[in-house]
Amino acid sequence: MKPLSIVFLFLLISVTARAAFTFNENCRLAYTDVMCLRFTQAGTRMLSEKKINPDNQVPSLIENYIDFLKVLIGEEEKDFIHLKNNKEIRLQKLALDGKNSPWYLYSQALIYLQSGVARIKFGEYVNAGLDVNRAYRLLIENQKKYPDFVLNKSALGILHSLIGTVPAKYRWATRSLNFEGTITEGVSEVKEASRQVAADPQLRFLLPETVFLLTFVTLNISVDIPEALSLADKFNAELYAPLLKESPLLAYTFANIYSRAGENEKAIKILTECPRTADRFPFHYLDYMLGIAKLNRLDADACFPILNFLGNFKGKNYIRAAYMHLAWYYLVRNEPQKYNLYMERIKLRGNDLVDNDREALSFANSNIKPDLPLLRARLLFDGGYYERALNELKGYTSTDKKSKLECTYRLGRIYHNWGKIDEAIPYYKETIKSGAGLPYYFAANAALQLGLIYEKRKEYALAYSWFSRVPEMDFEEYRFSICNKAQAGLNRIHGK
Repeated sequence: MKPLSIVFLFLLISVTARAAFTFNENCRLAYTDVMCLRFTQAGTRMLSEKKINPDNQVPSLIENYIDFLKVLIGEEEKDFIHLKNNKEIRLQKLALDGKNSPWYLYSQALIYLQSGVARIKFGEYVNAGLDVNRAYRLLIENQKKYPDFVLNKSALGILHSLIGTVPAKYRWATRSLNFEGTITEGVSEVKEASRQVAADPQLRFLLPETVFLLTFVTLNISVDIPEALSLADKFNAELYAPLLKESPLLAYTFANIYSRAGENEKAIKILTECPRTADRFPFHYLDYMLGIAKLNRLDADACFPILNFLGNFKGKNYIRAAYMHLAWYYLVRNEPQKYNLYMERIKLRGNDLVDNDREALSFANSNIKPDLPLLRARLLFDGGYYERALNELKGYTSTDKKSKLECTYRLGRIYHNWGKIDEAIPYYKETIKSGAGLPYYFAANAALQLGLIYEKRKEYALAYSWFSRVPEMDFEEYRFSICNKAQAGLNRIHGK
């Protein structure tokens, strides 16, 4: 899952004024500032709000949200410590007043959820589980008291969807915590929340949040990329297009959707136009995204955004992946010395908590230089340039077992994403036949893609068969991501 994939789960704002939770103009402006990463300005507004309206609870929520975003975006330990140190203080304040408001339990749940996600980022998995457990129980209690509270519905929808992706062999853990939920249930809740927000003029300014949540579940859980793309285009063309140009958070969201959908030109445009002014908290990951997008187009200047990311980012995730892409850039540019330089740097900096970094480290340790046609085809495929990618593989031959398998797999992926499904299927099946016993991800992802194809065709028995084969294969690269998507597929079609 990408950074900030569930950021908007924790948006904190309501236009209603209930008891101690008063959302006035000052708080609305602070919300907009947060969306645009103008944290200093938002914090100043909240200091003023606390002086003018000392009983208003909203500043505690906005301040925690700022601290949470700093942790997710910057990944610096000092920000993580600051968030943890303020957790109990804010929870105590939020518990003082407003018991008759739907915000009373919901606001406390948000603090726990944000703490839990931040703890996961820093490897505190046990305490993270305790925080998420507490948040879930507060949300369930609040849902019973206020079943029509739209933001509670959104938050529970995401949690129910995520619970629905848990593999069957680990369901005992969710059952022991009384966690319940399915993908279908969760997606339905998020869709309903989105409809309610869109229909209510007073809540409509929250549409960016609910649209993000909807694109999150369709992109990552339902794995319906066309629907996510449709939502992104609709949102981008309507009232909030100006906000997209001001908000790095929304730029991240929609650039990610367009990249996944093969709309690389749109992703590059959004990332290039994204504001990077001094009054905003720096979002260096966007430079990484822009560099990768430009490399997928084989641009001559693709190295510069990646170098900016490596030079400025103080966290640890995606560092190794950035070095790997720099190495690829110089290999494509026929500069072998720089290729070797960045290959060595993969081993020296960063960690291996995310799939991309694990792949980079495995790639560096293998000491195998990729065949240039395969590499260029992969990059062009990732950018959605399918005809160019196919041309790279015309006439390609190799005696190397992995290279032959990768070529077959890549042809399947190209035809699949190009919409030529019937041409893709034989390549996927050949990939599985040749590669199921090899320690590469190609066969597993081919099985996943076949599952998705047959699920879309409503041939559920075939879909179930292919999804089930994924976790049985022995591979390391992208294992968590691929197996998680296969499990989500199995959960979606269960009982159909």
